[in-house]
Amino acid sequence: TEDNNSIKSDYAEYNKINKFIKLRGNIIATDNENNIIKTSNAEYDDSQKLFKSFGITNLITSDNYKIESEDVIFDNKNSIIKSQKKTTITDTDNNLIYLKNFEYLSKKNIFKSIGKIEIKDRSNNTYEFSQIYIDTNKKELLGTDIKAYLNNENFKINEKNKPRVFANTLKIDEKKSSFGKSIFTLCDYREKDKCPPWTIQSKKMLHDSKKKTIYYDNAVVKVYNVPIFYFPKLSHPDPTVDRRSGFLTPSFSNTKNLGSGISIPYFWALSNDKNFTLTSRYYVSENPLLIGEYHQAFKNSFLFADFGFTEGYKKTTSTKKKGDKSHLFSKFSKNFNLTEDSENLFEVNLQNVSDDKYLKLYKVKSRLVDDKTNTLENSLKFSHEDEDMFLGINASIYETLIEGDNDKYEYIYPEITVDKNLINNEKIGNIDLQSNYKVRKYDTNKFSNFLVNDLNWNFKEINFFNGFKTKLLGNIKNVNYETKNLDIYKKDTTSEIYGAIGHLSEINLFKRAGLSEHLLKPKMLIRYSPGGMRKEEFGYRLDPINAFNINRADNKNNFENGLSTTLGLDYKIKSKNSDFDFSVAQIINDTENKKMHPETSLDEKLSDVVGSAIFNLNDNFSINYNFSLDQNYSELNYNELGTVMNFDPFKLDFNYLLENKHIGDKEYFKTKIDINNKDGLISFETKRNLITNSAEFYNLSYEYLNDCLRAGIVYRREFYTDSELEPENSLMFKVTLTPFGNIGSPSFSQ
Repeated sequence: TEDNNSIKSDYAEYNKINKFIKLRGNIIATDNENNIIKTSNAEYDDSQKLFKSFGITNLITSDNYKIESEDVIFDNKNSIIKSQKKTTITDTDNNLIYLKNFEYLSKKNIFKSIGKIEIKDRSNNTYEFSQIYIDTNKKELLGTDIKAYLNNENFKINEKNKPRVFANTLKIDEKKSSFGKSIFTLCDYREKDKCPPWTIQSKKMLHDSKKKTIYYDNAVVKVYNVPIFYFPKLSHPDPTVDRRSGFLTPSFSNTKNLGSGISIPYFWALSNDKNFTLTSRYYVSENPLLIGEYHQAFKNSFLFADFGFTEGYKKTTSTKKKGDKSHLFSKFSKNFNLTEDSENLFEVNLQNVSDDKYLKLYKVKSRLVDDKTNTLENSLKFSHEDEDMFLGINASIYETLIEGDNDKYEYIYPEITVDKNLINNEKIGNIDLQSNYKVRKYDTNKFSNFLVNDLNWNFKEINFFNGFKTKLLGNIKNVNYETKNLDIYKKDTTSEIYGAIGHLSEINLFKRAGLSEHLLKPKMLIRYSPGGMRKEEFGYRLDPINAFNINRADNKNNFENGLSTTLGLDYKIKSKNSDFDFSVAQIINDTENKKMHPETSLDEKLSDVVGSAIFNLNDNFSINYNFSLDQNYSELNYNELGTVMNFDPFKLDFNYLLENKHIGDKEYFKTKIDINNKDGLISFETKRNLITNSAEFYNLSYEYLNDCLRAGIVYRREFYTDSELEPENSLMFKVTLTPFGNIGSPSFSQ
């Protein structure tokens, strides 16, 4: 035809006056967009550029979508292909789409349909719509009035699960599925179409298949159609991830310090952007505790507040003092953009408790509060970040909850950090400047005022054909300070210059042995820093990563001096089902440096030999190992072993830790055993101190499961005393929504 369309058939009858062609037998019509129609009976109106088929018609689009329909109209003038008959579309992923009608915009590569629509994907999931749009170029699908039945067995935790999502709208692309105004549940159907045990209703539900995570905006969790929790933002792994989590409803407890009690949460959805939860904890022998949690979402910001109050002990002793106890925690955070390419964050944190042991006694735990915390923070923070610069401003007051400290408070007013990339090119590499200004007051009368400038240089990496790599490293540090009542610093205002240069080289050796790949990477860092340094007050454990840092001083106001060489290697083995990673390093100093902290072992000419190993035999067995071998190569100063064995129905987690000599004085093991059966889960956990040869705690729990709810009982026994807190024998009953975590209720197994 004139517009480069072609029509082939066994028989054609042409009316020159009307420019009308009747076609019969093996008809193949192809347009200039490379859409192909095949049928047995059709007609073509050349004046209207209109092709009509009669009966069964097959269409293959330019994007290789296959369509089976009847009575198809091919409108070349408007580039539209349509039919009002039942249609089946097979996309490029072999998903099947069943329609009552369709319209295809060939230039835009968009399908449209209205009516009863059903999709069955290759994973056996079924979707029902009332209206649908498909963009075959972008591989996107938009639909309304969606009912999604997720029949894929990988999406179920229990074979009785009937996961489904009902929503107003749905958008699907290759990586994500986004539901608008949705209701989601995993539970089996109930008799007489009763509401499921739990649902999540949200303004937006996004399933990221790549991250295997489901995200919700403004989510309301309902248990038997009763609102329980509201979250402005909520996310959890999708059920294909081998983890189980859930929300905890009312809990019962029995502890030695407080006796028997019940915790009852109440939830109010004040509006779409805020909620308030009041949890009442009632005890048989003690005064009740009231805890309130307030959440509010704004545009690009949020506000959380958490507070509690109790009149304290009813029965007092020499250690259990009378008096009210309370806490107040709040956090406000706002994200905003000063420019299109920048990210900015403003944050306010307020934390206060009336009693040092209050949080641990009542096991207060929430989004803001951790009952194990030993430090309170009251702070104002601002940060700005763009492509080549970071600015952070912080003013903070810290309060310790640990008994025996000389002073409870530490003041930071302010701390300013600026990190700027100065140069980044192929000739000289990367140069960054970081400046940190910090004013600090602590231990009643100690004061410091520091301005530290760090210029870091990473020269471009030079690669040789034999696998050898090399690059230069450089660091110049300028420390300016004034202090009071700090013996390690000069009394007068002081400015100091430090610097170091290093040469890092490595060689990559690769070998393939059968189905395994082996990579051996020996490496060496030679560094030199002239001048002196101050004695380090604190240290850290050396490992194969920080051993290759150009400055290994723990204090950023200090700088490691001297000449040293770091020798090490990385070794990796990767096969089809298993992998093994091993790293080791040791530092050789030109002379002893007694100003480095002994914990690092860098105060000696030869440091400890430090290493780490990870071995994953398969999905059911893994080992992590970290060690620090004394320079005499005969004693372990640090020895850490962790292993996970999962042989259904038995799972074992075992961890062992030894800290010796300059690293510490600890030795213990932790064990957790889980046994699954068809009726539930038995779990046992313990920690034993091997130095004192005594147990610190035991946890024993039993959980009963149905397809989407979990009920259980937990017993915990502790063996240590903390001031007024006596060793605990605790009992708690809990209910969990599968597959979500324990939220909004006291967490027992810590």
